[in-house]
Amino acid sequence: MRDTTSSRRNSRKLTAEEEIELRRARGELSCAECKRLKLKCDKNLPCSSCVRRGCPTLCPHGSLTNGQGSRFILTDTDGLHQKISEMSQRIRQLEDALGLLQSSLSSEKHPLLREELLSIKYGPEQRSAVSRPPEDPLAEPVEVFGTMTIGDRGESRYFGATAGSEVCLTAEPEPEDHPPRVQAMPELLKNLAAMFPVGNQCPTGPKTFESAMSMLVSCLPDRPRAWSLCENFLEQASWLMRPVKREELIQDIMNPVYAAKEEHENTPQSQLTVSPHKISILYSIFALGCLADLTLPAFNREGECYHHYARAALTLRSMFESPVVETVQAILFLAYYCINSAQRYNRDSVWMLVSLGAKAAQSVNRDPARWNIDARMVERRRALFWEIYSFDVLHSLALGRPPSIALCYVDCALPQAQQDDSDAEYQFWNWKYQFTRDIYGSILELTLGAKSADYKAILEVDRRVRETPMPPALDYFLGKDHEEVSPSVYMKGGWLLLVRPITMLYLHKNFFARALLDHPTDPLASPYATSFLAAARSASSLIKSAATHIKRFPDLCMRWLNLWIHLFSAAMIVGSIVTKAPSSSMAPAAFTELVIAVELFENGGRLSQRIRRGNDILHRLREKASVLFARYGNSAEFPAAIPIVHDQGQDNDNDALAIFSGQARGLISVQRSAGVVDKADSSPQPPASITIPSLIADLSAETTTRSSTSNMGVLEAHSFLEEEYSLPDPLHIKI
Repeated sequence: MRDTTSSRRNSRKLTAEEEIELRRARGELSCAECKRLKLKCDKNLPCSSCVRRGCPTLCPHGSLTNGQGSRFILTDTDGLHQKISEMSQRIRQLEDALGLLQSSLSSEKHPLLREELLSIKYGPEQRSAVSRPPEDPLAEPVEVFGTMTIGDRGESRYFGATAGSEVCLTAEPEPEDHPPRVQAMPELLKNLAAMFPVGNQCPTGPKTFESAMSMLVSCLPDRPRAWSLCENFLEQASWLMRPVKREELIQDIMNPVYAAKEEHENTPQSQLTVSPHKISILYSIFALGCLADLTLPAFNREGECYHHYARAALTLRSMFESPVVETVQAILFLAYYCINSAQRYNRDSVWMLVSLGAKAAQSVNRDPARWNIDARMVERRRALFWEIYSFDVLHSLALGRPPSIALCYVDCALPQAQQDDSDAEYQFWNWKYQFTRDIYGSILELTLGAKSADYKAILEVDRRVRETPMPPALDYFLGKDHEEVSPSVYMKGGWLLLVRPITMLYLHKNFFARALLDHPTDPLASPYATSFLAAARSASSLIKSAATHIKRFPDLCMRWLNLWIHLFSAAMIVGSIVTKAPSSSMAPAAFTELVIAVELFENGGRLSQRIRRGNDILHRLREKASVLFARYGNSAEFPAAIPIVHDQGQDNDNDALAIFSGQARGLISVQRSAGVVDKADSSPQPPASITIPSLIADLSAETTTRSSTSNMGVLEAHSFLEEEYSLPDPLHIKI
């Protein structure tokens, strides 16, 4: 007889959950997954629903549950993870055994040991992590916002990422220079000049217009002096910017204006038909000729007077209503004078003036050949467009602000060689326009665009800069005796020698500073070590090349103010190396180059307040560098922490470097000095003789050698230079 009592006792020991599992195993109840999803279960093992959904191994007891970030998560995860770990370990042992066996039989890898199969044992999550490529720090976007300055009267000025020198020089108190007072001018012309740039014809009617025109032509210098000033301009002031060529200046501007002057003198009642904007061009050329006249004091009264005549002439015809080619040329000449006359005009006013010229030149951004214009005028308009585009781009880089002309709206071709152009002349201007279009345009987008660029894009532009060949007819420092060339030709060759280092500093200065700030004990350990080396070598090349040029033509270089701004940036680079990493292998050479730059500024500071301002900053930097270099220069290791050397108010060295590199996000308060009172004779006199620092004496040969190899492009990984100019005071000036 069956013992039913024992059977009932065992059944009572089963829990309700166990009872359900037994019934599911016998096919009496729906499986757990169908019950969870409220599906009809056919109670087979496995059921058709689980087979259809791809989880037959779960049936009948297992189930899935909803989870975040993935579709389903297994319920018994701990047990499953343990099982996966055991299986992975077993697979690894089998792979090792198979590898040993295969190596004893053949030199070829077993097909089951392929890379894609070896990753199976890691499971899906770890396998995806293994297959994910490592993050590239060079591909990360680099954000540089620039700096905002606030003046003591509430005026704000924005300086972008490439405008570090401008910020440093602007933040310094302005020396109380006394700008030259303009010579006696007719009251009407004074008022017209003060109206610039918003003049809209003559405000008091045609009679006043005729009177103003009569005054303008009567104030022109006599022809011999005019010829002398034009020659000064053509030979010593137009080597880098040429809105008009010699033929156009003589035939289309000077001769018609002086013919009108002579006719008016012979018949005073005759009406002057010459364009007032053409008169403005001629007066601006006279002003630039005075700036370049080495027999006159720098920034002399005569040049300033001609500049105000040019402003007055420009207001006699509206610049905003149907501007002509002469209008654009006149605006460009005024801006060129202001940027080279640092006594009274600041970079903001010049930037706005260049922007105005760019807007007035909207018609020349499209190639004029499509309109069947005379071939001579086609080439003139092409040259004018690329001049104003180059000026706009370079000035935008100097201030770190967006340009007024975007190349996506431009189809103007480069000017072709003309009969009066020599091969070297054509190569220079064509190379300048191409380099500005292809390289500087890219740098503007990368460094000033609202969308941050990744570092790889910066290095790609670096490669393009180094691989851009120099025009062979203009490399006066390669196999030629450059002592024989004229100042204009020498300065063109010198600019070509400097343009690569200048460009490299625009490109790498921010990352140089980041390498120093993030890795002060070893900048070469930074992801931006390439930029650190490129900026350091470019600054070194710039200082030595600038010293050579100043030694060759000291008076002319003293008046080329953008050279000094580039030199200032290079000095800040080498000085930062000494102050932040004084025991590095690069510090001794950097300290020597800093001393050279300071001595150059000491000699040039007698000429310009902007140079003196930079000299004050560099003096403090040299003092700090001397202390740190003397303390740590012979140390075998980097100091763990470099002490702050207080230098007349500059308490935070890191902040200064961040500001210089355009990385400071805070506001900077700028206090101006007290108002300036004009004096009768305050034009600064040029030094009787300019002493070239003794350290420069032996640099010529080295600089020549380095410049000769610069054409090798890729072979010299990083070798060149830096940053754009700078000036003081507003566009609206009372006379």
